Parts: sequence; structure tokens; C-alpha cells
Amino acid sequence: MLSKCANPRCSEILRYLHKGKIFCLAPTPEVQTATGKRNPALEERFWLCERCSKEMTLVWGGTQVKLVRLPFKVVEAPLPPAPKNEMRRRRPRARAVRAGREDR
Repeated sequence: MLSKCANPRCSEILRYLHKGKIFCLAPTPEVQTATGKRNPALEERFWLCERCSKEMTLVWGGTQVKLVRLPFKVVEAPLPPAPKNEMRRRRPRARAVRAGREDR
């Protein structure tokens, strides 16, 4: 039964399922060989608390479960707004010659 965080350095106790993350890991061939069981329905369940699940995940490492740090996410800060150009662009004047006549 799950009772505490799978991170050995964390002492958080499982109280609510929505606080953290539950992992159902199917055994790898190495685990099946080590235990002598070939039952594909066998799954191990582990729980990481909310704090640990934001930083780590669980994977099979040979015959034991390993904690693996999640890749660091680079959060890009939004670019500052472009400076406003105080000088307004002049619109080009309409051509004086229209349909063969000149305006003065």
C-alpha cells in the first residue's frame, strides 16, 4: 500500500490522491527475470508528493525504481514592447494628375 512519497529524502505522507502523482509501472523484462514472475498484469504503484512530482519522475532502472529529475524548463520572458516612434510617418501626397487633368 502506498503510504509515503517514493522519494527517500521526502517524508510526505499520502493523505489525498489529488495531492501529488501516482505512477503505475509495469515490470520490465529484467524485473520479471529477477522475480521469476511472467505476469504481464503485474504493476507496481508508487506515489510522489506534489512538490517532488514537479521536479522528478519515476522509471524502472534495471530491477529497481529510480527517481529521475525532469528536464529543466526554460521559461522565456515576454519581450518588452517596442518603443513607440514619436515621429509620424508622412503619407505620400495623392498625385495631382488624375484622368488627364492637373489640380493646382
